[in-house]
Amino acid sequence: MTVNKVILIGRLGKDPEIRTTASGNSIGNLRIATTERRKDRDGNWGDHTEWHSVVVFGKTAENAGRFLKKGRQIFSSLIILSR
Repeated sequence: MTVNKVILIGRLGKDPEIRTTASGNSIGNLRIATTERRKDRDGNWGDHTEWHSVVVFGKTAENAGRFLKKGRQIFSSLIILSR
């Protein structure tokens, strides 16, 4: 098993989508944009934006729906387990 830690600092591309399961658990979907400035082959600076989909659960999802809005800068720390 492999463990990776990812830290994202970016802006929300749209308001969080929060839903509740039949058992009462909250699930939220976030779209986070991270942008970096880099030079192209001609030496001109440009922005490169990557989009990340993040799913949050429970109290974190509830708080995301309550406090986060499109355009807000956020910090997200994720731990990813893979086999």
